[in-house]
Amino acid sequence: MTDTNAQPVIRVEDLYVSLRRRRDGATIRAVNGVNFSVGRGRTLGIVGESGCGKSTAAMALVRLLPKSAEVRGAIHFDGRDLATESQGALRRIRGRKIAMIFQDPMVALDPLFTVGDQLAEPLREHLDLDGEALHARQVELLQAVGISSPETRLKQYPHQMSGGMLQRIVGAIAIACNPELLIADEPTTALDPTAQAGYLELLERLSETYGLALIVVTHDMGVVSRICHDVMVMYAGQTVEYGPVRAIFDQPRHPYTQALLASIPHAVEPGACLPTIEGQPPDLAALPPGCPFAARCPKVVDRCRTEAPPPVEFAGGQRALCWRADER
Repeated sequence: MTDTNAQPVIRVEDLYVSLRRRRDGATIRAVNGVNFSVGRGRTLGIVGESGCGKSTAAMALVRLLPKSAEVRGAIHFDGRDLATESQGALRRIRGRKIAMIFQDPMVALDPLFTVGDQLAEPLREHLDLDGEALHARQVELLQAVGISSPETRLKQYPHQMSGGMLQRIVGAIAIACNPELLIADEPTTALDPTAQAGYLELLERLSETYGLALIVVTHDMGVVSRICHDVMVMYAGQTVEYGPVRAIFDQPRHPYTQALLASIPHAVEPGACLPTIEGQPPDLAALPPGCPFAARCPKVVDRCRTEAPPPVEFAGGQRALCWRADER
């Protein structure tokens, strides 16, 4: 297993992202003081409900947010702070050193261009490949992600392929230039369970083969348990719990993490109800005082509604943002 004490590929400190809401001009505090790091050959899962800020945090790493977004904090990568880099410098990094697999492969690929055209673009842009060398690399990449008949597939258009195949092609484009960091945003959402399992195995293999640092953004705790070494649980833009996957699954400290794990479907008696998390996340433009999870928390006390909890550290690098994190 990779040494977790080695120099991280990326280290994020006090990341804040604010967005302007169109309908009323309100400021949305989408990400609030997030800290994490990922080492080579390691996989970090960022998990939480829709709207918790996980995709926004991932997009902020490569500055793919709207121009109106305000980003504060430090994003240390390859000896530089990406939060302060120019757009020109970022264009040289995106696709070459940091690559991203977007949520929906049906819209991530351009329907007007063949798979070969779209796979060639980063190879020409970043590696100056052309001719036979370009073609050989295209075939190699499709084989690496498990695409059969690569010569034929290179000539086809996205609409001629299944969702699972498109997701693999998006993965091939992402690893085309041997990046140091790969960000996969909900990579299995559009896949059936069988294709999902195969794609998770693919991500694991790519990370091990190429020594990638991998960030997987997901709402599925099953995905986290399957391929991640560490997990960051987000709620209302904050990191409410962070640490090694095994420690958090064995002994979750934050009530939100406990609720997420309890809501994973298991075998139940006929007619029995599946556990749910009652209520809705707070409005990120009008966050309440205290803990943002207080209104939905089964363990809430008066202090939770008025005072923001500090992070509580535990052995092994686990930490939780909860006044009652020490309680068993």
